Amino acid sequence: MGQPSVAEAVMSVPGADVDAPSAEPRVRCFRFNRTLLLVPVLVFFAAFFFYPLWIMIAKSVTDTPAGASAWSNFAWFFEEESNLRIYGRTLLTAARVTVFCILIAYPMAYAMMRAKGTWKLAILGVVLLPFWISTVVRNFAWVVILQDRGVLNYLLDAIGLPALSILGTKTAVTVGMAQVLLPFAVLPIYTAMRRIDTNLIRAALMLGARPAVAFATVFLPLSMTGVFAGALLVFVLSLGFYVTPAMLGSPQDAMIAQIIFRQISELLAWGRSSAMATILLLTTVGILGAGSLVTRRLRNRIGAQPE
Repeated sequence: MGQPSVAEAVMSVPGADVDAPSAEPRVRCFRFNRTLLLVPVLVFFAAFFFYPLWIMIAKSVTDTPAGASAWSNFAWFFEEESNLRIYGRTLLTAARVTVFCILIAYPMAYAMMRAKGTWKLAILGVVLLPFWISTVVRNFAWVVILQDRGVLNYLLDAIGLPALSILGTKTAVTVGMAQVLLPFAVLPIYTAMRRIDTNLIRAALMLGARPAVAFATVFLPLSMTGVFAGALLVFVLSLGFYVTPAMLGSPQDAMIAQIIFRQISELLAWGRSSAMATILLLTTVGILGAGSLVTRRLRNRIGAQPE
C-alpha cells in the first residue's frame, strides 16, 4: 500500500478545517488598519508644521511694501550688507560648534563603546543629561559659571591663573550650544562604531600593525559615516539657535534667529522675517540634501558592515 498524499495527511489531522478561509484578507485588513494609524500623525504635521510653513513662505512674497515686487523681501536681504554678515556669522558659528562637538563626541562615543555594564550606563547618562535640564536653567548655569566673578574665574584665581572674560563672547556661545548638541554627535558616532567588525582590527594587529596604526587606518575610516552624520545633525540644528546666543553672546554677534525675532517683535516686519526664515529653511534643506549624497557615497566606498 502506498504512502498517503499530503492532502490526505492534512485531512486526517483531528480538528483540521479544510474549508478555512485564506489568510490573504486578514493580511490586507491588517495593512489597511496599519495605514489608518498614520492618519493622526499626518493630520498633526499638516496642521502644526506644513500649514504654518506654507503661511511663512506665502508671507515672504505677499507681505511687501506697496508697489514692490513679490521678491522685494529677498532682494532686501541680499542687498543689505549687514544681513549677509549675519548670515555668514550664523554659518561660521554652526561650523565652530560642529567642530567642537565632534572633537568631544568622538572620544566619548569610543569610551562608551569600550565600556561595559555600569560604566556604559554612566557615560550614556552624561551624554543625555542636556535633555533632562530646561534650556533656560542650563543657560543660566553657564552665566553663573562664565561671568567675571563666576565659578570659572574663582577656580582660576585659586590656582594662581589670570581671570578670563568669556561671557558675552563667541567662545561662550560655542560652549553653551555644544553642550546642548553633544548628544546629536555622540549617538550617531557610537552607532557607527558598534557596527564595525572588530575582527578587522585583530587582523591588522596580527599582520604587524601597531594599535595606533590599526586604529588610524582601519577603525577611524570605518567610523567616518557616523562622524559625518553627527556633524551634519549638529550643523543643521545650530543654524536655528536663539536662546543660547541671546543669553551667552552679545548683540554684536547676533545670529539670524535673533534678527528674525527682532524683525517680528520690534518692527512687525512679517514679510522680511518670513523671507529670512525661508532662506534659512532653504539653506537647511540644501545642506541636508548634500549631506545625504555624501553619506551615501561614504557608505558605498567603505562597504556595508555587519550589524
